[in-house]
Amino acid sequence: MRHAPGIALVAAALAAATGCTDTDAAVFVEASIASPSAAVTGGTLGTGLAGGFQLDLHLGPRASGASEVSIRSFEITDAGQAASIVAPLEAGSTTTLPVLVEPDGDVTVAFTFDTGADLLPAEARDGLCDPAGIRVVGAIEDSLQDGATPVASEVFVATCL
Repeated sequence: MRHAPGIALVAAALAAATGCTDTDAAVFVEASIASPSAAVTGGTLGTGLAGGFQLDLHLGPRASGASEVSIRSFEITDAGQAASIVAPLEAGSTTTLPVLVEPDGDVTVAFTFDTGADLLPAEARDGLCDPAGIRVVGAIEDSLQDGATPVASEVFVATCL
C-alpha cells in the first residue's frame, strides 16, 4: 500500500476539478436589497416620496429543494435602523409574488414606490433627507424555514428636492 498517499492526492484533485468542493452553503434563501433610490418632494403640506430598489434572492445547490419566497414587509429607516421613517413602505412589483427560487439559483425582483397623492407627514422629510442616509429594510418568508428572514439595504442618501 505504498501508493495510498498518491491515490488520496489524485482523488482530492479530481474532487476539486469536478466541483465537489462547492462552498456555497446557502441551504435557505439569502436575500439582499440592492440599488435603493428615493426622491423626496414637498414641504409644509406634506412630503412626497418615490423610488425603488431590487430584492436579490439566492439559494445554494445544497438546498433540499426549491423555495417559495413571499414578502412580509418593507420600510424605510434611519441609517442605524434605530427609527422607522416610513412604515410600512408600500412597494409594488411587476413580478408575481410569491416567487420560486430553485436550488443553485438566483432571482431578482424590482420594486418601486410612490406616495402619489397620499403625502407623508411634513416631518417625514427631515428623516428622509438626513445627510447620514437611510435604509430600506424588510423581511421575507422562505418556505424552507420557519419565521421571517430580515433584509436591509446599504445606507444611501435620498435626493431631496
